[in-house]
Amino acid sequence: MPATVEEEHKSPTQDRVIARLLTDDIVEWRIPPGTWLREREIAARFGVSHAPVRDAFRQLARLGLVKVVPWRGTHVIDIDEHAATEVYELWKALFGVTCRLAALEMSDREGRELMHRLVEYKDVTRRTENTFEHIAVSNRIGRFIAKRSNSPLALELLDRVALLARWQHNVYTDSFIEAHGHDAGRESAMLYERLCRHIVAREADAADAAARALIAVTQDRFAAAFEEYKAQRTKAKAGRRRNRTP
Repeated sequence: MPATVEEEHKSPTQDRVIARLLTDDIVEWRIPPGTWLREREIAARFGVSHAPVRDAFRQLARLGLVKVVPWRGTHVIDIDEHAATEVYELWKALFGVTCRLAALEMSDREGRELMHRLVEYKDVTRRTENTFEHIAVSNRIGRFIAKRSNSPLALELLDRVALLARWQHNVYTDSFIEAHGHDAGRESAMLYERLCRHIVAREADAADAAARALIAVTQDRFAAAFEEYKAQRTKAKAGRRRNRTP
């Protein structure tokens, strides 16, 4: 029998533990887009009553990962082109403002640490063409910058938007990564270096512009990956329909 939430997590409340674990499953697509979440099944999985499950669903809804439909239940959001564009536009604006603030607030010591982290990122892009590994290191640098912007709200909002972007990045297919991964990594590293140098030099306007340019490149790359993902999904659906035809 699986351990209950109470046995595995003594300190956090049940709803927060459930929300965190479901968030991980949703972001990594272990629970695919469009899936309906059943209270009874989730309660049984974690060995809890329905009340903390409902609270967890509300937390996921605030993050934008699920939609609660009155009288029907809760389902994971699906990939939507308009929503994806909205996420990236918000990400560009938030990251631009955050980097502007960081250029004004970051200490010299923190600037040196930022450049050290940049070296690590460039090394990763040389060692591997794995887009998801690039994104992971890139996000860590972004959080470092956000934390040094002296704006807790900026960090909170960026975390929310970046979470949705991470979820969307599962549209990257193996074929797309194989075709575009190496060039994408090198381009991102070059743009990140430009951004970091503007921050360290306390060039707020330039840091803002460089941050937006960096996310814009990621946005363009995502758009291309999304088109390939949609084409593959359409092909798969057509195949399933043919198999059902007598």
